[in-house]
Amino acid sequence: MVKKEFKKIKVKPVSVGAAMADMAMLLLIFFMTTTTTEPPQGVELDPPAGIVKSAEQESLYITVSKLGQYYCDGEPVTLERIKDILALRSYEKETPVSITADKNLEYKIISKLLKTLQEGDFLNVTFMAEEKSSDISMKSKSTGEI
Repeated sequence: MVKKEFKKIKVKPVSVGAAMADMAMLLLIFFMTTTTTEPPQGVELDPPAGIVKSAEQESLYITVSKLGQYYCDGEPVTLERIKDILALRSYEKETPVSITADKNLEYKIISKLLKTLQEGDFLNVTFMAEEKSSDISMKSKSTGEI
């Protein structure tokens, strides 16, 4: 019987932990720089003053300009297009819809939008506002008026 000799190969240990940490850091930086926490801008309006709470980041943002034009996530849309967007996002009915509108806007324009949201079964609606200044809040506390 013939005896075979095997060559001994030295295997060098490789540490992939450092590379994984680098990848995790790069992903963290990427997501931090690409995530926005403010609603889309671009429409000039004067929102009403009120008690301000932070809006959830995963909201559907709808803005109504002074002229009654609708914007969804910063892009101009019609009520029909909003219906289409709601139909496409029908699986997200619990997602809050944040509405920003001018304080002098006629209610019938907002009413049409609210009816469209109700028809699409999007009932979690938030109205965006500016934070009240301290003068207004002090006046309302002393007189009982807002």
